Amino acid sequence: MALAVNDLDSSGSIRFHLGVNEDGKDVTTTRTFSGVKPNADDEDLYEFLNALIDLQKNPVISIIRTTKKQYEED
Repeated sequence: MALAVNDLDSSGSIRFHLGVNEDGKDVTTTRTFSGVKPNADDEDLYEFLNALIDLQKNPVISIIRTTKKQYEED
């Protein structure tokens, strides 16, 4: 049996550091941008997310791309 892989959708997320709480633990938030075409180039998505980062005041912890795929047996 062969495996067929279908790209479903993709999203880009930016995780920000907001500060430290009274217990000394880091406070973070994540902004996710859905509706990214699965075949969108990684560099293009990275440039788009970096343009959004320039508009933010909080430091960035990470930039993540998530792509969902569906597996089917042929």
